[in-house]
Formats: sequence, C-alpha cells, structure tokens
Amino acid sequence: MPKSKRRIRSKSKSGFFGVVKNTNGNKYEASIRINSKWLAKNLGSYDTAKQAAHAYDKEAIKIRRPFSKLNYPEKAPAGYTPIQQPVHTNNSVGYRGVTKKKKGKKFIAQTTIDGKRKHIGMYDTPKEAAIFYDRAILKANRSTSVLNFPDMVHNLDVEPKRKKQKVQSSTGYRGVQKRPSGKFRASISIDGKIIRIGQFDTAKEAAVAYDQAAIKKGNKSHTLNFPDTVLKKK
Repeated sequence: MPKSKRRIRSKSKSGFFGVVKNTNGNKYEASIRINSKWLAKNLGSYDTAKQAAHAYDKEAIKIRRPFSKLNYPEKAPAGYTPIQQPVHTNNSVGYRGVTKKKKGKKFIAQTTIDGKRKHIGMYDTPKEAAIFYDRAILKANRSTSVLNFPDMVHNLDVEPKRKKQKVQSSTGYRGVQKRPSGKFRASISIDGKIIRIGQFDTAKEAAVAYDQAAIKKGNKSHTLNFPDTVLKKK
C-alpha cells in the first residue's frame, strides 16, 4: 500500500521550514533564525530536502520552537514543551483582538465574524484578553493562523473561571465610603461622572442603595454587593 503524501506545513518552495534549495540546484540548505532576528544560523547542506528539514527540527527543538513551526511535530521527544510566544501585532497591546480601554486599566477582547464586530469581554490583563480572543476564534472555526497562542490547548466545553474582583473600599462594599461624621455615603459612576446617592447610618444600608442604583443603571448582578437579595427590595 503506497504511503500517504506528507502534508505541506510551510509555504516555502521546498515545503519545509528552514529549507531552501541552493543556487546550483543539487543541495538543500538548512538554516534557522534565532530570537526572531533576520540573521540566520547555517545548519549545513544536505542531499535531500527531508534531511535538511530534520536538521532544522533538531535545532528548533533545542530552542523550544512551537509545534506549529516544526516540520515533523509528531517526532518531537516525549514531554516536549515549547515556549509560548504571543503573536505581536501593530497595536500597542501586542495581541490580536485586544485593545486597552481608554479610561481605566482594563483590556477589551473583540473580533469580527461574518462582517460583524463581536465584543468578547473585558479583562484585567492583555494576556487574559488574548486567551479569550483565541477561544472565540476556535469556537467560530476560524483559521488557527490568527491565534495569539496557537499551541495552547483549550477545552471549549468549559468556560475558565475568572477571579472575582476585589472590592477596593475600606468599608468592604462597592460604592460605599465612610464619612468623617461617621455616616456612610453611597455613590455610583454613570457615564464617567460620580453621582452621589445619599448618606446612611450603616454601611449595609448604603450598599443596598448602591445596588438599587446599579440595577437601574443596568449593571450585571455579579457587580452588586448583594446579588441574591437586593433584587427583592423595592
């Protein structure tokens, strides 16, 4: 039974990463770029492109190149762990599909599918946003060539848990500050402006007032102080 034809992994004329035919046309040169610099390390000349490809892979494995950049990834040694290299783009963040929010320290992940821009979410770090961008790309069955981390394995049936945001307040409640008078003031940000809700005798009362204002604003339940009880209050 004839062997199946090898799948071409590289767009080069030789069909292999790091392999070119020399000017004489009778040998194949193997080379590899180190640290993404244009200066390449010469790995020698070989009679066949396949021999040169194996020489390239041997060097690529030493510097832990990703599986997507190996000619024969199935022949990588057991337990081989490549270095994850994020894909840098022209934007200031350095990840595909990730932008920094104009106000604040959050990072937004979004993509365009079927001509429509889709908002994926807002995240604490650019890497976290890049990972969720990749998950959206995979769910849409788009090419893995546009991923930030092409060698990262995802379980698309399970959404990863995100860390709960810590409440940055000495009172322990969102939107509540203690006043010098001993009262507790509730306030909320709407369209970038701080709106004072009122002053209350206890921090809990102020927190409930904040939640009611947040619900009117349309905030999600996980951003409330009492997501399971405040909805019952009128």
